[in-house]
Amino acid sequence: MNINSMSILIYEIALLPVVFFSVVCYMVAIYDLFSKKKYKKYPNSPHLPSVTIQIPVYNDPVAIRCMKSCLKLDYPRDKFEIIVADDSTDGTKKVIDDFVKKHPEKIRIFRRNTRKGFKSGALNNILKYSNGDIIVIFDSDFIPPKNFLKKIVRPFFQDEKIAIVQSRMGYINHSQNFITKLASTFLMIYHNFYCPLSSKLGISFFCGTHGAIRKDVLIEAGGWDEKNLTEDAELSIRIFKKGYKSVYLPNLKVRGELPFTFEAFIRQQMRWTYGMARTFIDNARSIWFGGHFSLPQKALMTYLTFGGIIFPFVAVMTVAGLLGMVTGVPHPLTVQDLLDTIKNFAITSGFFVIAFIALKKENKTNIYKSSFFSSLTFGIILSIFNTVAFLRAIYNQPMIWYRTPKFGSIKIIELFKKYFRL
Repeated sequence: MNINSMSILIYEIALLPVVFFSVVCYMVAIYDLFSKKKYKKYPNSPHLPSVTIQIPVYNDPVAIRCMKSCLKLDYPRDKFEIIVADDSTDGTKKVIDDFVKKHPEKIRIFRRNTRKGFKSGALNNILKYSNGDIIVIFDSDFIPPKNFLKKIVRPFFQDEKIAIVQSRMGYINHSQNFITKLASTFLMIYHNFYCPLSSKLGISFFCGTHGAIRKDVLIEAGGWDEKNLTEDAELSIRIFKKGYKSVYLPNLKVRGELPFTFEAFIRQQMRWTYGMARTFIDNARSIWFGGHFSLPQKALMTYLTFGGIIFPFVAVMTVAGLLGMVTGVPHPLTVQDLLDTIKNFAITSGFFVIAFIALKKENKTNIYKSSFFSSLTFGIILSIFNTVAFLRAIYNQPMIWYRTPKFGSIKIIELFKKYFRL
């Protein structure tokens, strides 16, 4: 067997799982198209719970913007507090201190001498100082709307088994460049299709930010896993195994920033791929054989956590396909060649179809061309990096936690450099 024949064989083998994932995308899109869009409405309650807003910060002066938004929340002043878990090592400390001095009655800061556990460690550290019955977490770049707290706590009144309430993500800089357009498309697919579907099954994962958790359940579950890179999904599964469920609120949107450099995007995606794969591996036995979940719940949790398995096949398919083209004997293009190309593109284009529908739902189809181009360029490169992350997870090789830089923080830092020569 020559190189060309071998390349074609490898391509066709790698094509099969890619087709499977594409078909899943088609099925999810079709299900969404024909399913009833009746989202449960949660009425107000006269008895509002106490809430602790936790904001983990690491060298992100943009956290000031988040704190300002939190101070404007429409909620009884004696019913919520703001705690900043500041692990900063730069001038962000002074920026935050100066701001908090103006609002000592509402905001408290806690700092550590170590970054052990990174975000998870910081959140575990401030949990013991949190007085609220409900814990709300915002990454430092998010801007909650004024009605956020009143809406996010509503489902907790309806069912004591509801332990997690997750809101929908909005995007501050989705059209900034090709990277943010691709990153936002990924998240729009997740929030428009997989979150609502998960919520119907009661297993919508906590997203790590712009969501709420019952504090007593968080403590009962053992707090945050400081070794897991996707601590939000890992905690969600532990909570679900205890018989609790979650709710996703598609009509409550909180805007946040997207990674805007290729390096930041790659690192974020690798962290998610690695962390989700490890989450599945560490919980696979209890998910499938623990008697906690129904078959649809098992299947969806497996798909969402172990879906990174697709990246090695995409990478191999791409390399083998290109090698097959280069080593093949040149011949005139035939109608059959054209039909085969169209067929292969159609059966592997589930992602592009579901991406277009997601963008249409968000009224952002104007970025589809850029997102499509980015998927075929940056996306292919991403599949190679994510293959590395996935394989490291499989072999339980450690991976470093990287913070995603915030565009708002960079603008603030540049402003300080300009005027204060920091």
